[in-house]
Amino acid sequence: MVLLKGQVNGFQSVYQIGNVRIGGNDSQIPSVLIGSIFYMRHKIVKNDQTGEFDELEAAKLIHNCVNLSGKLGIGFMLDVVGTTHKALINYVKFIKKITDAPVLINSTLPETRIAAVKELAEVGMLDNIVYNSINTFSTEEEIKVLAKLPVEAAVVQAYNPKSKKPDGPLKALLGNDKMEGLLAVVSKCGIDKIMVDIPTLDMSSVGLIGHSVKIIKEKLDVPVGTAPSNATYTSAWLKDRSNVSIEQFRAVDATVNAYLVAKGCNFLFFGPIEGANWVFPACAMVDAVNVYGSRYLGVSPDTESHPMFVVL
Repeated sequence: MVLLKGQVNGFQSVYQIGNVRIGGNDSQIPSVLIGSIFYMRHKIVKNDQTGEFDELEAAKLIHNCVNLSGKLGIGFMLDVVGTTHKALINYVKFIKKITDAPVLINSTLPETRIAAVKELAEVGMLDNIVYNSINTFSTEEEIKVLAKLPVEAAVVQAYNPKSKKPDGPLKALLGNDKMEGLLAVVSKCGIDKIMVDIPTLDMSSVGLIGHSVKIIKEKLDVPVGTAPSNATYTSAWLKDRSNVSIEQFRAVDATVNAYLVAKGCNFLFFGPIEGANWVFPACAMVDAVNVYGSRYLGVSPDTESHPMFVVL
């Protein structure tokens, strides 16, 4: 199944999820930053099976993102990580009382994600929910269930185990005669709002992401991003405090995220929600100079709250 730009089987190039707009080029639409909360060993989680947590601390972390987003003009979403579907439901219900920011449903087990999405659908809480994710390991049962649910958007993890080259993610999306492409799989679910996640495997792979982003955007014209936190938070060099201090780590982390915005990423999984304090300002600045520098091409900010009007 070959899908070309303008023929992407109904997938939207620019769209809205709740209060967040995503897509486009040259930072005309501000980048969307996605922070993880209730992740494994997150200190605010008291019981990862039942979903008990420190509500006061969770609220502080979420409000911080809300405030930074409003102050800087950056879009944000919350990647909610749960061990069980019960925990995921508890987390989502709490978040929806605090913010209308989009929520990504995330768990290592597809059956956990599906159970959570099904229950959210039953109680009428699927609005602004993003399924995270559809990937090469998604099961037939998972796809069948998703096809029956009114899921608005999904992350599509363009992992290609057979190719680490820049065009590897595109090949995973398109497929070939021997392998069904991920876009064809998503089409079966009836989801037309996708966020293509190019896997960041380690620090060295960060240098290839920009090339992959360009290839996918030129071919498919859909929102593309990655998770730089997979590199910065796992780098042995960065974790060694004899190499870098905590402050220096944060500077490097902010730089890597900002670099990927400059390379065309529409969204970034920046890791633990606590990192918003240093990642948001860095990415806002790059969004601002990106769109300002493209004015001679006729590019202008998509909104009056764009970072360009804040930081320049």
